[in-house]
Amino acid sequence: MAQPQIQQPFKLVERIVKNAFQFRRKHCRRGLEMLFPESQRQELTEELLRSADVDPTLRPTEISISEFRALADAYSKLCKEDQGLTDYDFREELKLRHQAKRQLGGNRRGLHLHKTTEENVNDKH
Repeated sequence: MAQPQIQQPFKLVERIVKNAFQFRRKHCRRGLEMLFPESQRQELTEELLRSADVDPTLRPTEISISEFRALADAYSKLCKEDQGLTDYDFREELKLRHQAKRQLGGNRRGLHLHKTTEENVNDKH
């Protein structure tokens, strides 16, 4: 029976590959950054790439299987050090940020419309 070339859980490998190819025309660094919360993004991405000995300027299509293996191993190590990384999804962070902006924007628009209506009433008199 054939053995997988990367000895990590499928979900972890899938996560690395999906993120690397998310911005397929950009350098791999850009997609791999999204594995980490914004507050730790730069530091942990540099550590991941350094630990895996992968050139951050490679495009995802240029990354070899052995480099993906090294990335998966390095990411697994980071996840063991910080359990929160395992469940981190950058989409949730973006969704929360967009919701907060909408709530603030909605209040501002309401105030703006109120002021505009008052100004219009005063202009008519």
